[in-house]
Amino acid sequence: MTAAPTGPVVVAGGSGAVGAMLVAALRRDGHRIHILDPNPTDPPTRQHDPQCTTLRADVTAPTPTAESALRAAATVVLAVPEPVALAALPTLATLLPPGTLLVDTLSVKTAMAGAVHTELPGHPALGINPMFAPSLAIAGRPVATVVYHDGPQVERFVATLRSWDAHVVPVGADEHDRITATTQALTHATVLAFGLALESLDPPTAADATAPPPHMLLRALLARVASGAPEVYHDIQAANPYAAHARRALRDALDELDAAATDHRFDAFAAVMTRARTPLAPELDRYRALCGHLLTMLPSAAPGPDLEHGGPR
Repeated sequence: MTAAPTGPVVVAGGSGAVGAMLVAALRRDGHRIHILDPNPTDPPTRQHDPQCTTLRADVTAPTPTAESALRAAATVVLAVPEPVALAALPTLATLLPPGTLLVDTLSVKTAMAGAVHTELPGHPALGINPMFAPSLAIAGRPVATVVYHDGPQVERFVATLRSWDAHVVPVGADEHDRITATTQALTHATVLAFGLALESLDPPTAADATAPPPHMLLRALLARVASGAPEVYHDIQAANPYAAHARRALRDALDELDAAATDHRFDAFAAVMTRARTPLAPELDRYRALCGHLLTMLPSAAPGPDLEHGGPR
């Protein structure tokens, strides 16, 4: 795809964060792009660009102009929520030529894998999941890929991801969802639960100014996650078939920690700490060094009102 664009690319949801990231990268490669979005927003970098056309259209019920773009597309990217992507497949099955590549960016893959096999049997299709916030650069970051139906078109798109210096990680659909239940659903649930607990505890104002580095880091993670798009985080928690199990594991772990904390035997708590670090082996030292590096980058105190106005530390 990068050396010689094979035809136009349609990006449904190209005004969203993930869609816009892919549109920008594809434009740099010289592709002719049509963005389909029911609520389009064109940044200044896309305005008056002859290579990029934005159409106000819903991919599940495309306008005649959008239908024409889909029929002529070499690649169609679904950068939309899961319900929209699944609802679009029957329509796409009637519009896309046999060689058109279908790519989705969903954070859950098992349902899409089954739907693609049913609605578009044998059609070249690939699922990708950038495992980072779209505001971050793609170079050097992991992108999980799930091949639904293989073909030269799929191989070219994966090669394109690699040409952007993405770290491509091929996985199966079920494997993908098991992984993201751990790396995304569990992580986000932990951070959001920390925020809910913080709100319930209602700590004194000085807690922010006196926060030790690990607590500051958790507050920073909370600020990032809780300020994200609710529909994205809801998809990760609600659509992933393994997410509920991840949350149950978190609840069970807190119960186990609580029991160890109220046990008068020091050995019980030490055993919990040992078990907690076991999953990091054999990378324990690497993660410990990484944490030390991150903590040294934090300010010496939280930037509360007094600090912002040059008051006492």
